[in-house]
Amino acid sequence: MSKKLYSIATTIGLAGVLVACNGNEDAGADVDNNSNANDNEGQVELVAATINPSETLIGEAFIAFAEAVEEESNGEISVTAHTGGQVGDASSIYQSVISGDIDIIYSDTGWFSEHEPAFDILASNYLFRDQEHFNDIVNESDRLDYFEGLIRDNPGLETVMYIGGLERNILSTFPIESIEDLNGKSMRSGGSAVEMEWWQLLGASPQNIDFSEVYSALQTGVVEGTQNSLDSMIENRFAEVGDYVARTQHILTLGFVVMNGEKFDSLSDEHKEAIAAASERIQPEYTELAFEEAEQYAETLETEFGVTFTEPDKEEFIRISRDQMMETAEELGIEDIVVDIFD
Repeated sequence: MSKKLYSIATTIGLAGVLVACNGNEDAGADVDNNSNANDNEGQVELVAATINPSETLIGEAFIAFAEAVEEESNGEISVTAHTGGQVGDASSIYQSVISGDIDIIYSDTGWFSEHEPAFDILASNYLFRDQEHFNDIVNESDRLDYFEGLIRDNPGLETVMYIGGLERNILSTFPIESIEDLNGKSMRSGGSAVEMEWWQLLGASPQNIDFSEVYSALQTGVVEGTQNSLDSMIENRFAEVGDYVARTQHILTLGFVVMNGEKFDSLSDEHKEAIAAASERIQPEYTELAFEEAEQYAETLETEFGVTFTEPDKEEFIRISRDQMMETAEELGIEDIVVDIFD
């Protein structure tokens, strides 16, 4: 999160709920939001929600942030944190944080693209070249202010923290030692135009396969590989039918913790400062945990599934992916901004 968060927040305002986004239902009809109930002694009650289960890294970071806000405010702010989709799916809680029925959510960037297409750039492969680059931009600078400003203006959300650093790699039935090994290979795509084009640029032949069919597609040879997070490879048993993982790290996830802007504006300066202090504690801690967790997942894949890891030279992967990213940036008219932030 931007180190200027508090100084920015005091002039424009933040409001919050942690959420993770995917889903289609109408906005939060069943949420019991007591966030407007401030008592005579300055107590503030906030409602936070995420579809991520409490035992996931995002869910853990969500809960830790809620607890840190209470600690930093000396108990003057209480945060009721709902995990695992307890108060609605991703779509409903996203709409609810906009309406103010929920205060804080964790959201992936796809939802913001509905309001501002520039957010499509944040889904680019090799947006972050490596973990050090991720830290430089997300944890040690104000370089994401441009995107924070976009959602501050529309739909009226304030960014209070980032949760990210989880990596995606390529699982396959054949070893990938270099980009040339992908030539002509049938690789699973989720169907997005960006991902389909990416595989083609790498020399592969993408096949649009639903996520629920990835296991059988790998097992039967319909596809020869897929790109997923390491924990997904374990949880969905993809490693049973794919013997190799190329540690490309082409995605390091970036999610936004956002608050309803009007709600944040209603807070005192001291309470805004408490929220900023909480994020400064929790954000870098859970980024580092994401990096460490990847190594634990890799060890599990090796020891329990017998997966062989390869370390292909990423230079050509990065060049092709970033060329694709800059073409997208040019189409959106933000190439100078993208270079300034992510170069």
